[in-house]
Amino acid sequence: MIAKGVDLKKYEYASLTQTKNGFGTTTDIEIEPGIYDAIEATRLQMVGERRVEELSSDQKGKLVLVKYSATSTQEQSVLSVSFEDYMTGKTVASCRASSKGAWTRQRDVDRAISKLASRISSIWR
Repeated sequence: MIAKGVDLKKYEYASLTQTKNGFGTTTDIEIEPGIYDAIEATRLQMVGERRVEELSSDQKGKLVLVKYSATSTQEQSVLSVSFEDYMTGKTVASCRASSKGAWTRQRDVDRAISKLASRISSIWR
């Protein structure tokens, strides 16, 4: 989902930040590499969280912060990602993916990551 009136073409940089709930669950930690890889496969250039302060004001105006969360049970895995404008804090885009019915929880997580990567790719073409 893309927020109304937002032109995503202005964004050139992305930085993963802490998880939405402020602390990392085991599933959050498991999905972080998949989210990083999905964003890196888009037109956005990844910037390490520690390097954000080195960006110029102009570059910070083209930066989105990426927050994510994950919930995983025996029945299903649900992953969500939001993209926030660095300068305003406004959520400019978000997406969600879920998977259920796999033989194992890890397989559900892997399937959900794959779906989420596809959605991230379609947002940041």
